[in-house]
Amino acid sequence: MEGILLPVLLTATLTVLLVGVESQQRVCYSGPPPEPDPDNPDDWMKQVMQEIRKRCPGRRQPTPAATCPSPGPLGMEDGTIPNDHITASSYQKDYFGFKARLNNFKQWATYVDKSTNSWIEVDLVQSTVVTGVITQGGSGWYVKKFKVAYKQQPSSEREHVMDGDGNIKVFIGNMDYATPVTNLFDESVVATLVRIEPTEWQTGVALRLELLGCRRE
Repeated sequence: MEGILLPVLLTATLTVLLVGVESQQRVCYSGPPPEPDPDNPDDWMKQVMQEIRKRCPGRRQPTPAATCPSPGPLGMEDGTIPNDHITASSYQKDYFGFKARLNNFKQWATYVDKSTNSWIEVDLVQSTVVTGVITQGGSGWYVKKFKVAYKQQPSSEREHVMDGDGNIKVFIGNMDYATPVTNLFDESVVATLVRIEPTEWQTGVALRLELLGCRRE
């Protein structure tokens, strides 16, 4: 009897979740839910949420934990984030990761042959609502496009910021090396680590940045 009831209960759970995401459930999601595993209900729930995100793009609202009514700088430009909390995949001599502070006189830069798959990561230490990023180039180089990855906790798997269609967001960055460009996320994220991943650049990767959001009390 229990074996019969479990799929029914799980399907009902999916229906409730979907109604919360989309008032007209049949438009947002059609077809059966993922096959339930009675021994791993948590894994099943993760699959359900993945299906919701995939099939209901752009319809989610930020959770209360990810709300940030008045986003502000999180401490790159003013030095609140210390140097040893900023790391990079590689760097040129004197262009360390910790130079990547918005409006700094120097910047983080890689050698040209190290630009592919390069990244810079900021450790926020505590769980923080992150709503966007401001980028700048430096010395004639700049990042044209980039992705943003993050970890909710240091032990968590790395995730990417998504667009309204549920795809990994590719942000449009800078068109010159001096002008700051602000990109806000379609949905705020809660993170302890934030990584910028350049995907297109002018000459080579050079970056200065500020993260935007709210520190959680």
